[in-house]
Amino acid sequence: MKAYILDDEQSAVEVLEIYLQKHFPSIELVGKSTKPLEAVEEISDLAPDLLFIDVQMPKLNGFEVIEQLPKPWPMVVFTTAYDKFAIEAIKFSALYYLLKPLNLPELKNAIEKAEETKSKGDTDFKLQELIYNLKLNSGIKPKIAVRNNDSIEYLGVSEIIRCEAENNYTRIYLTDGKRILVSKTLKEFESMLEQYDFIRIHQTHLINKEYLKRYIKTDGGSVVLTDGTELPVARARKESFNRKMEV
Repeated sequence: MKAYILDDEQSAVEVLEIYLQKHFPSIELVGKSTKPLEAVEEISDLAPDLLFIDVQMPKLNGFEVIEQLPKPWPMVVFTTAYDKFAIEAIKFSALYYLLKPLNLPELKNAIEKAEETKSKGDTDFKLQELIYNLKLNSGIKPKIAVRNNDSIEYLGVSEIIRCEAENNYTRIYLTDGKRILVSKTLKEFESMLEQYDFIRIHQTHLINKEYLKRYIKTDGGSVVLTDGTELPVARARKESFNRKMEV
């Protein structure tokens, strides 16, 4: 398997190169760079199977580099010092990242998971979903991209009334009455949507604060949404709910 390393920190490139040489003999390092603008052409020419790429770099960040590469895209493992939203977006798209400083067990795990993704043939789908979510998260009318079978749905955050857990899936309820079942956990949606005033009120329910109509404190506590749905507020989440609602 051919690999390429792109990181604007020379020391980070060297550490990762040493790890690969010592512990992953099946991986051939075909290129490395600290300059994202120059690396785009080189990565395109070399067509590596696996790309290790830093999230935060000058001139072009890691996501912008990927956008400029020809498809099909390689397997990707992101590296980052810490960027909360980027990490949540990467996790939401079921992609892989390594926190700096790197360590061997996490590197091994990331490579194994990246190989699994490539074998399923959905690397391009996941990267498209990730890049879309990162680009639009700060827009006036933010949207999220979610995979639905073999397509990607682009949903306006303001169109989502609530999300409901169904085992390891989540059903999304939209303002137009449409319901979408997505193969992501409710926890993943909570991490992505909490910045848009979504509130986890129960193990099974995540609601958009914009559509909250009434809070009923009696009989254990429940909320009524603008579409008429009544949902329970879990006892363990009441304090957090009251704080967010300033009750």
